[in-house]
Amino acid sequence: MSEPHKKSAQPTAAELEAEIAQARDGLTSSLEQLRAETRPEALVQRGKSAVVGFFTDEYGGVRPERIAMVAGTVITLVVLRRWRSARRRRNCHCH
Repeated sequence: MSEPHKKSAQPTAAELEAEIAQARDGLTSSLEQLRAETRPEALVQRGKSAVVGFFTDEYGGVRPERIAMVAGTVITLVVLRRWRSARRRRNCHCH
């Protein structure tokens, strides 16, 4: 009914050194991968891919609804900015 007690063996110095070396290699590999992923060229490429992915479908075709949405937003911002500018000029009593 009771489980036999297993005596935990202490790792040897060689086993500890091997474990430390393995951990060091893993850390080195992770740092190299992180360095490669954060290079400016890699970040630019990731940004381009994100933009292209937003405007294209899974077959590489253009998604007109996304282009229309962005164009509508840009047009709205331009119109609002011009309207605010004209309103300020009209309300200015600088003379």
